[in-house]
Amino acid sequence: IESQSRKLAAKAAKPIDSTDNKAHFFLARGGIDANAINTTLNTINLRSTFEPFQPIHDTDTEAFLRHQHEQIIISTIDESRRETVMDFDSNFETSLNYDWERTKKRIFEELGHSQGGHATGSADRDMGQSSSTSGFREAYVPGFNQSLVSLDAIFSKLKPYYKIVYDLCDSRLQGTAYPLATSFVEASRLAHRDQPNPKIQETWELLVSVLGEQELRSGRFQSKTLKERVFASAQFMHHIEASVASNPAEANLGGVPSLINTIRAFVQLKYLRYGSWSQPNLEISNGQALWAQIYYLLRTGHGQEAVLLAGENEANFAPADRQFITYLATYLESEDHALPATTQERLLSDFNQRIRYSSDTVDPYKLTLYKIVGRCELAKRSTPVIGALEDFIWLQLSMIRETTNDTMPQDKYDLADFQALVLKYGPNYFNPNSNNPLQYFQVLVYSQQFERTVHMAIALTYYGLLRIPAVHRVSDPNPFSTSKDAQGNEVSHYNFNQLVHYQARLIAEHYPAEALTYLYQICLNTDLTPSINQEQISICHGYIQELVLQAKDYLNLLGTTKHGIKTPGVIEKYLGLIKVENKDHFVKSITIAAAKSKSQEGRMEDAIQLYSIAEAYNQVLELLNRQLAEVISNPGLQGTGTGTGGGDSVGGGGNGINTSAIRRLINDYVSNPKVSQQIAPRNLDTCGTLLKLVEFSELYDRAKYEAAISVIEDLGLIPLEGDMAQISKKADQFQGLDECVARNFPDVLLKTMESLYKLYQNFKMSPYDEAGRRDQMTMLKRRARTLMMFAGSIKFRMPADTYAKLNRLDVMIMA
Repeated sequence: IESQSRKLAAKAAKPIDSTDNKAHFFLARGGIDANAINTTLNTINLRSTFEPFQPIHDTDTEAFLRHQHEQIIISTIDESRRETVMDFDSNFETSLNYDWERTKKRIFEELGHSQGGHATGSADRDMGQSSSTSGFREAYVPGFNQSLVSLDAIFSKLKPYYKIVYDLCDSRLQGTAYPLATSFVEASRLAHRDQPNPKIQETWELLVSVLGEQELRSGRFQSKTLKERVFASAQFMHHIEASVASNPAEANLGGVPSLINTIRAFVQLKYLRYGSWSQPNLEISNGQALWAQIYYLLRTGHGQEAVLLAGENEANFAPADRQFITYLATYLESEDHALPATTQERLLSDFNQRIRYSSDTVDPYKLTLYKIVGRCELAKRSTPVIGALEDFIWLQLSMIRETTNDTMPQDKYDLADFQALVLKYGPNYFNPNSNNPLQYFQVLVYSQQFERTVHMAIALTYYGLLRIPAVHRVSDPNPFSTSKDAQGNEVSHYNFNQLVHYQARLIAEHYPAEALTYLYQICLNTDLTPSINQEQISICHGYIQELVLQAKDYLNLLGTTKHGIKTPGVIEKYLGLIKVENKDHFVKSITIAAAKSKSQEGRMEDAIQLYSIAEAYNQVLELLNRQLAEVISNPGLQGTGTGTGGGDSVGGGGNGINTSAIRRLINDYVSNPKVSQQIAPRNLDTCGTLLKLVEFSELYDRAKYEAAISVIEDLGLIPLEGDMAQISKKADQFQGLDECVARNFPDVLLKTMESLYKLYQNFKMSPYDEAGRRDQMTMLKRRARTLMMFAGSIKFRMPADTYAKLNRLDVMIMA
């Protein structure tokens, strides 16, 4: 086949002599040499186009395979490249979507705008931290409901918390103690009255128990030692009572609901089913699970009752177990629940011989009681009877000893070890389903790691229990930080300022006064080292100034000044809380700073209001001059100006600039000697000139040209009569005009010339030919000529079309 193919190819390559004469003739007429083109085409050899660079002989198998191998490699590389690009694009898109979803979730959590489910994060949000910023009109707040609610409804629910913070500020001003945690318990009830959230209230009650805050007498706290275990015991007792009450038939409490009978009923409810015990390892004596009852009495904080029950049933214990009654009594009699060394050794020996290696068959409650009383096997954090998180926490608290024992260092287990254990497990361990964000928080409170909680930061700071970073970490945007203490233990710090600032920003627009009271709490941390104190004060002052910029209710925050009488605002009322030495200077400085910022933003009405509050009347007049200059150049800006300042507002808002209010304000300033002496005469003269020019523009727009010319004559800025010396004098005076007047001068010149032209046309078109009319026309021509000479004399760069319009009007008048 290959041989025949080569022969056919050779025949096809031979030149053909026979040609079509007509075709040659046709191509020749078009200037195409067919023979030359045919010769060139015949010289092209296509045989080696798709062959290897080196010829492969039919029997060269090695070269053929090498060529095929190279082709396969090239194809594989090309295919791999295409697959790599496709995989990269796919992974990049997946990663991008994942990052966006994660970022969107985080933003929604920060803004409190979740779309369903329980939002994660700290429980502090029931105080308003999950409310949205001013840009959102709806927000999701954990602890209220699972639907979108309006901001007004959220803020309404959070008002009880705002009132507590207000009361705290008043109490601090008076120098009296305030039961803050207890007050927040009641606030949580009121805030969640429509949709109760037991976990939030329970968390506050936990803090009250941890702090030992009970009541106030004579302005001093009556407190007790911090006892988280007491709260855990009382909480479990409530659980037992509720369980027995809800299942009376199964519990079989009987007619005497004493403590021991209630515990016995709970054990029966838990394990007794149809007359038989469901837990095979329980030791039953006379129909009672004594070890379980003793454990639950100890678990609910009734240690003496546990000893009493054990003593009354001593005969029902096995002879080897009766010594435990002595261990338990000694344990409870000790102030720190520590056994003497000899007793501890006997208990450990007893535990190792009879219980430790028989944990699968021994009564689990006996094992747990020996572990608690003798602190046995500290490396094992739990026992078979420990099921709920609350039981685990109670067991750890029971095992903690703060006293050191150098003779038995292996028995060391203190609060720092418990804290390290909690941090090691992390939030996912204590809240695996992410459906109870308060769970991990409660564990942190139990372990006294207040720096890692957010919900109660203000209360904890008030009691001095919240660590803040050192001075070089105070402004760190990361809220959490850790360091080593003198003993080498890891301690946590929380950026309290960041939390309070965030809370204040959320409510600043709707509740600026309440936001201010939150910022005042920053200075609770001013009893530390001098360097930290000063930075805390500076940060607080900076946040207050920022709040003034964000809020709009300046009168309420900063006060008012009217007819020389100053009415203090909310800021001035509580300045004693933020370590301000000169109150007047502080309020004035933040007010002026806010006014400058508003002025730079172009919010002139706000800036004027702020300068007025600061009694900076000269700056007020400067802004009024700028406002009036805008009215002259753009008459459409003029209006009633009933903006945020009320009916007498100078305007600049949505209703325009109220020139009538400006005139009244200037009259008030001039009539008040205390105010007028603070105003520069130049600014006052400029304001008078601008008001006259505004009047001129109003008359011109109403086609009252004669009255408009009269205003210009009274003003004396533009010479309409006089010789060249008078014109030169006015041109020199023009150089001293304020910029607000000078930049409007081209428009004023044009309107003046157009007024002269309109008056001239009226006289010219009059049907009456009388001498008075001709005299008026001559005077108008003279005034127009004087105005043109003045326009050419002033040293001011006016637009080129202004001169062209003036010349055209002048020519039309002179014609």
